[in-house]
Amino acid sequence: MSLTTADINQMRDIIESALDRQTNTAIKPIQGEIEALRNDISEIYDMIADLQHSTITSPKFKKLSIEKKLLALNAELLEAARQVGITLPR
Repeated sequence: MSLTTADINQMRDIIESALDRQTNTAIKPIQGEIEALRNDISEIYDMIADLQHSTITSPKFKKLSIEKKLLALNAELLEAARQVGITLPR
């Protein structure tokens, strides 16, 4: 008995279907975690972009005196705290 092309194709379809079901069964429980990781990675990229454009990394900031640097950092810290609703002690 020899297999025909149709037989081989039918066996391939059955195997692919079984693999698809197993893959979906394995992935479904972790889909929420994968989505959360995607969101976290996106947020990290946004934070990195913000850091690259921050006052601290600007060439002008590096030329300031220590006193002016501290005043600028304090202003940024106060603004960040205000944005998230935190009251910092004075």
